[in-house]
Amino acid sequence: MMPIMTAAILVVGAAAGAVLVKLLQSGRQSQELRRLQEAYNQLDQQAKLIIRTDFDLHRIQEELDRRLAFLMALQRLGRQLQVSLHPAEVYSKLDAESVTNFGFTKGLLGLCGSSESVAWHSVIGVTPEAAQQLTRCLTGSAFLKQLLTHPAPLLLKTDGVGEPLERQLLDLLGVPVAVMAGVIPQAGPAGCLLLGRDLGGSVAAQADEELVAILTNQLASAVENSALYEEPWLAKQELERKVRQRTYELAEANAQLLQLNKAKSDFVSAVSHELRTPLAAVKGYASLLGSGQFGALEKPQKDRLAKIEKHVDALTQLINNLLDIARIESGRVTMERAPIAVEEFFATVQDLVRPQLEAKRLRYTPDLDGVTTLTGDPQHLQRVFLNLLSNAIKYTPKDGEIRVQLRKDGACVLATVSDTGCGIAAEHVPKLFQEFFRVSDPANQQVQGTGLGLALVKRIVEAHHGQIAVTSEPGNGSTFSVRLPLA
Repeated sequence: MMPIMTAAILVVGAAAGAVLVKLLQSGRQSQELRRLQEAYNQLDQQAKLIIRTDFDLHRIQEELDRRLAFLMALQRLGRQLQVSLHPAEVYSKLDAESVTNFGFTKGLLGLCGSSESVAWHSVIGVTPEAAQQLTRCLTGSAFLKQLLTHPAPLLLKTDGVGEPLERQLLDLLGVPVAVMAGVIPQAGPAGCLLLGRDLGGSVAAQADEELVAILTNQLASAVENSALYEEPWLAKQELERKVRQRTYELAEANAQLLQLNKAKSDFVSAVSHELRTPLAAVKGYASLLGSGQFGALEKPQKDRLAKIEKHVDALTQLINNLLDIARIESGRVTMERAPIAVEEFFATVQDLVRPQLEAKRLRYTPDLDGVTTLTGDPQHLQRVFLNLLSNAIKYTPKDGEIRVQLRKDGACVLATVSDTGCGIAAEHVPKLFQEFFRVSDPANQQVQGTGLGLALVKRIVEAHHGQIAVTSEPGNGSTFSVRLPLA
């Protein structure tokens, strides 16, 4: 556009000059000459104005093109920054294409661990040696601290440099114009940005500062987002690491416990087998002596032999319980899955505990609620209810009551054994099914026991894929609930 307009103006000027010459040659009047001179001067001023306006428009167009390229490059850089998972990655995203589109030829972007250190993560158009010298120059002066405390960009120009340090920075960058700014996020590490241009050109200094301010704000936002993401991500990674470590430790501990439990079961089984033989011999000899085959016995002697047999029976029962628990834990006992006639089953159980019930004048109330069949191993389930009833009888005072109730509960049968005994404190309930555990209560200490009965009951119920629970309150008795699947 400008060359065409200039040519037109020159043609008009040449024509006007020719007319002027002709007027002079022809000797026309001086008034006409002045009029033409004034018109020529006005035309010349208008031509100069048009030329200046054209240059201004051209400069404005260049600035608009530069800003458009900057914004497009900023958008491209923003997409790259969105995928930065760690704050340090943000400082490595500046590349040569972005620097060029921003209107510069050289650039450095680094992470500042403090106001006295900077590590360049992006270096474009600058040699490693020059980058190191720039680092020493910035950290050895107050320049870096100024950048990190004052967010406004700092413009350096060769024709406007007043301090030797600024000139040194320009010399190290090898450019006449440079812009420096700090990246100051609210979360995450701060940084430093240097951009330089080989030619000053007609670009306004204010435009450089505005564009660099936009760039540093976007970098700061990206660092903040990465830091906010990294914090929970690192916490999650640490938590997962601890979970894996704890899982491994628990697996190791569990394996050791399984080995120890197996060793314990094997030891109990071996010792129990070894004890059964001498106990059988003691009981046999006691029976022979009591029968009078080796001579008549006095009453005190018979009483002592009866006590020997009683304690031998208790020891034999203890050994049998230990053996049964060890066998069930090791899987050497297979529970039979057979239908059991409920009425006949509980009649047998009642007959077995009848002497104990009558000795303490206890009322026994069965309530089968129409349940006719159980599914399981008759022998082992009989031991379950015998143990539960025996415990209820032991801890229920004379003239008390024991109730056995059955009812269907979905695909299961729920059997409860309730008593009106002394009850159990809440803190002892979770330990009831542990081996050898006995409640440290004066009322309970008067009752003899080994602490294996309920442990055996729990093993048998769980071997039937059932559950056992207890509810109790001191002074108000206890209720043991056994849930057994029908199928």
